Amino acid sequence: MAPRIRDGLAALLLLLATLMAAAAAEPATTVRVALLDMTAVASGASGMGMMGYGPGMMGPWGAGPGGGGMMGYGPGMMGPWGAGPGGAGMMGGGMMGHGMMALRADQNSVPAGTVTFDVTNWSRSVVHELLVVAVDSPTAPLPYDYNSWRVVEDQIKLVGDSGELSPSASKTLELKLPVGSYLLICNVAGHYAAGMALPLSVTP
Repeated sequence: MAPRIRDGLAALLLLLATLMAAAAAEPATTVRVALLDMTAVASGASGMGMMGYGPGMMGPWGAGPGGGGMMGYGPGMMGPWGAGPGGAGMMGGGMMGHGMMALRADQNSVPAGTVTFDVTNWSRSVVHELLVVAVDSPTAPLPYDYNSWRVVEDQIKLVGDSGELSPSASKTLELKLPVGSYLLICNVAGHYAAGMALPLSVTP
């Protein structure tokens, strides 16, 4: 092999090694996400209190925004921020209108870069899912179709989707997230309206 070609290959290999080392050095962030409903409460979790994760009755990793209601959510139809029409919940203050479903995460702010979502459906009977949505404002309601009881996915910036998770199932979802505001939601029919939405901030 000619010296010039050999030197060029050596330089290329050195560059590749440097790039791989830089990629490996990028801090990895893992966010644990729990998808919850009343069946998770009824069953308990591992025998450690109602869910076994700390102060919230349903609260893995705390009581969540709002601090009120069984899962730390207020009564609004659209979940934790009371953003839905009717204020006190279109479902008339019933089980679904008062946050009987919830989505919890062990952190609400992560650095930009690769984020792995470790998602578990704690329900014993209900299918849930995790969607990661980029938003301008985490407190504004997402476009909603009241006929299908779902967020209109072609009108949002969807950056990640776990797919539907059977009861007690887990899945990891790895995403490259730039700086910005995001919402973690479940978009199974009726679940976003029942309180399954949680803001996530991605910082520099």
